Amino acid sequence: MISRLCARFLNWFAQPASPVPLAWFRIAVTLFCLVRLFVLRHSLLDVYGQYGFVQWAITRANLYDGLPHLGNIALLMGHLGLTADQSVYAVLVVYFVAILALMVGFASRWSAALVWFLNFLLIHAAGGLVYGMDIFTHIALFYCLIMPVGDALSLDVCFGWRKARSSVAAGVTRRMLQLHLCIIYFSSGLEKAAGIQWWNGEAIWRSVMLPSFAGFDLHWLAYVPWLAAAICWSVVALETGYSFFVWWRRTRLVWLGMMVSMHLGIGLFLGMWMFGWIMIIMNFGAFAYEAANDWIQWRAAKGAKKLAPAAAG
Repeated sequence: MISRLCARFLNWFAQPASPVPLAWFRIAVTLFCLVRLFVLRHSLLDVYGQYGFVQWAITRANLYDGLPHLGNIALLMGHLGLTADQSVYAVLVVYFVAILALMVGFASRWSAALVWFLNFLLIHAAGGLVYGMDIFTHIALFYCLIMPVGDALSLDVCFGWRKARSSVAAGVTRRMLQLHLCIIYFSSGLEKAAGIQWWNGEAIWRSVMLPSFAGFDLHWLAYVPWLAAAICWSVVALETGYSFFVWWRRTRLVWLGMMVSMHLGIGLFLGMWMFGWIMIIMNFGAFAYEAANDWIQWRAAKGAKKLAPAAAG
């Protein structure tokens, strides 16, 4: 019995899959990284510089011994006559070029490794300014590194360096992303459910009332506390239910749509658009291929039902 279940799981987990969804995931993640650089274009040294909002002396002290820091790269570049600020700009230029290379799928494995490494340097140089968006962007780049993202819609395929074909690697790595998201959402939902703030609506109230997040005047929620509580309950239900309903063909498209709506709501009401978009990209990268097939099958079945009475007549 156990061996049969293990065999079925391995067959499901290691099933060959198309690299096309991974290619779209690669393009979406790299576009997001470019947008993030554009958003920070006027504050690059404030965020990543030696004497920015959080100085390198602090961010380096908070990093594990042996791990590289942007300050180490600046020290090496100092031997070439570059200042610390010039070194930051040099790293950002290389980062930008590597993102473009990954986007078009040029030497995709190497460009993904370079983007991931430079992103590691940048987020740790930013230190205390890092939040969920940066962490999930780094996770998304890690999947671009281990996935065969260059096996479709890439210059690597055009040059004959990679083959555009289904592979076990494409299937396994996307299953990893799917399971990873399920663990993230399920643990997040359980953690929320463990606190009273997510049952009485206080969590939503505090979020929308914080000056840094308040995009709209929602003080009227104080007069309808049941609505704030209902929103909290829906978030807990969506996150804990994700790990179950996103696998079922009948509910996958609906659940994925509700998760996208939740992250768009976070962007709209809390101003956390970048966090919302990277989570949407990861959700699409994990389950959009199956959801699209579900939609096509549903439309085909609906069309067949309409044609059946006409054929019978």
